[in-house]
Amino acid sequence: MKPTGIITSAVLVGVASAALAHSGATGIVKERMDAMSAMGKAVKQVAPMMSGETAYDADTVRHAAETIGMHAGDAMTRLFPDGSAGMPSVAKDAIWNDWESFAGLAEELHRYAEGLALAADNAPASQSDTM
Repeated sequence: MKPTGIITSAVLVGVASAALAHSGATGIVKERMDAMSAMGKAVKQVAPMMSGETAYDADTVRHAAETIGMHAGDAMTRLFPDGSAGMPSVAKDAIWNDWESFAGLAEELHRYAEGLALAADNAPASQSDTM
């Protein structure tokens, strides 16, 4: 799977969950829901560009990548302390049950976001004027 596909998938799952539970959330649960929403908005901005549906804009891609990176890695894992499951959170128990995998995915998302930011000036081949 391409890095943008992984980022899109990971963020959209979190965004869908967060959207359902956002009302009534406070504290760390609200913070993580807000972070997931921010990443979801960033993905929604760049996904049409990556699929060729809209014109590519490097600044928008860079900004979206920076937003995702700001909420990934350690910033993400800090938002899931022990005891923060349960309503209104819809975070899956698997996060805490397999913390090592979750933390690894959070770090991987951070690396992909950094890579996307660095490559933002390189339009997808489908939108490039050169070969």
